[in-house]
Amino acid sequence: MWPTGTLAGWAPSESDGREKLSGPGIFDMKTGLAQGIWALKLAREYGVSVPTVTFLFNGDEEVGSRSSRPVIEEVAHHADVTLVLEPSAHGGAVKTARKGNGTFRVTASGVEAHAGLAPEDGASAITALSEFVVAAAAVAAPDKGTTINPGLITGGSAANVVAGQATASVDIRVSSEAERERVDTELEAIKVSDPRVRIDIDHAWNRPPMTLNAASAPLLGLAREVAREQGRDGLPAAAVGGASDANFVAALGLPVLCGMGAVGDGAHAQGEFIYPDTVPAQTALIAGLLGRLAAPLRG
Repeated sequence: MWPTGTLAGWAPSESDGREKLSGPGIFDMKTGLAQGIWALKLAREYGVSVPTVTFLFNGDEEVGSRSSRPVIEEVAHHADVTLVLEPSAHGGAVKTARKGNGTFRVTASGVEAHAGLAPEDGASAITALSEFVVAAAAVAAPDKGTTINPGLITGGSAANVVAGQATASVDIRVSSEAERERVDTELEAIKVSDPRVRIDIDHAWNRPPMTLNAASAPLLGLAREVAREQGRDGLPAAAVGGASDANFVAALGLPVLCGMGAVGDGAHAQGEFIYPDTVPAQTALIAGLLGRLAAPLRG
């Protein structure tokens, strides 16, 4: 997602008195991938019995994993557990719940007319779409984990022409299937004031919500045992708003643990960073968990 030339203008994050390493993608999620490889190397070099490990690297996660999703689901079906090396939540917490997400494309089709000579003959797609996105934003329910963000609007052909076409891209995040169904229903029920304008909604859901399913709970418990054995003061778990490929695996009812990667902050932002002093502990946690997974959690 970072364009060519980004490094030339890269601004490291501000100091907080602790050593940081900063660079595009270092937190989300290049460091996690490197830690996974070195964890397996560490376990093998110390003679730890480890299961067969399949590494799956995909380059389309940030745009929805539309090409890699079938591969992810197929590999997960043949694995005993899946560890997703996305960056950790604050303080090194693993991620056991993630929101489902979609980017809806909303198209308004109106009637063009000259804005000065015959404005009454026109039906503005832009005006109607503006009404729609205001109503759509009101469908959000933050207390239920549902957010709706009309992030991009385009439309019209000229300032002196009543707009005949307009589109909006709307980012939607939900924490449950029930909210997903509610959002679909309420968006379809929105009416605009000019009946001459047609509103079409592409319900482009991408990832289902992820929760700590029954298959994943024992995996979290095992990771916490390993953390305690390694002298860590617990292993917190967190629910986050972002989605990952772990959403796909969890929706299949399979065991998955996400956020096993880097400790840092600033994902997708200038100044993205990791704390390098956490890398050994995170790598050791993965290595230790691999050792314990030599005996599968499921048949």
